[in-house]
Amino acid sequence: MIVKVSKWGNSLGVRLPRGIAEELRVSDGALVDVSVENGRIVAVPVLPALTLDALLGGVTRKNLHRPLLDDAPRGGEAW
Repeated sequence: MIVKVSKWGNSLGVRLPRGIAEELRVSDGALVDVSVENGRIVAVPVLPALTLDALLGGVTRKNLHRPLLDDAPRGGEAW
């Protein structure tokens, strides 16, 4: 797909067509890592760093698995 490079302040910018932005899950304000590789412009979306609080915030009763280890005695173990 061919897009136009436009002046943006003292820099140049390229607009991402909606279809490409949706495919890459990039929205307004997203960060991308821009580099040059073999004479090509490469822009890679930067994934936000996940915090423990953010990860734990996604845990619900529906997606919580049962304990993997059950330390209760199972036979003739002596404690």
